[in-house]
Amino acid sequence: MARLPASIPTLTTARLRLRAFAPGDAAAVTVLAGDAEVSRYLLHVPHPYPTGLAEEWIASHRDTWTQGQGATWAVTRSPDGAVVGTTSLRWVRRHDHAELGYWLGREHWGHGYALEAAAATVAFAFTTLGCARVFAQHLGGNERSAKVLARLGMTAEGVRRAHIKKQGAYHDTYQFGVLREEFGRGTREVAAGGRAAR
Repeated sequence: MARLPASIPTLTTARLRLRAFAPGDAAAVTVLAGDAEVSRYLLHVPHPYPTGLAEEWIASHRDTWTQGQGATWAVTRSPDGAVVGTTSLRWVRRHDHAELGYWLGREHWGHGYALEAAAATVAFAFTTLGCARVFAQHLGGNERSAKVLARLGMTAEGVRRAHIKKQGAYHDTYQFGVLREEFGRGTREVAAGGRAAR
């Protein structure tokens, strides 16, 4: 993998700006992630959302980056700077692969923001980090996420049955992946904010 810059770089698309989280974003994260419909399919986001968790989560991002283990971006709208969600990558240098993660606040669903932000994040993994592969997973029933991953050009690679325990119930996880050579021109246009993201 390529050498990392000193701080998490900002990524831009036609409608979005992906930047490092700041302490002042904690209130927005608490509101967005605190929605039961948002946390429902997120492995590491509890409901109810505890006071102070957003601050701790944001504070952890710098060390994760400087230790060369991952990056987390605040997904913001370009016109007003409002935080609408997050994307992330967690990578293993030994294998040149990275795991994509993302979520958006419920009021921001249905606008193509998840696809646009995720495509920019995957493009960063391939072009800047030099990854050979990016993969992702979603919990069973999360059809919105399944559609985003498919539109990113990811291939469905299998199901891990009853793999995750969340709120006392076992959930299947659906695995997806894309190789560098499969990350096609159409997907790159989405990353740049092209018409496919709208």
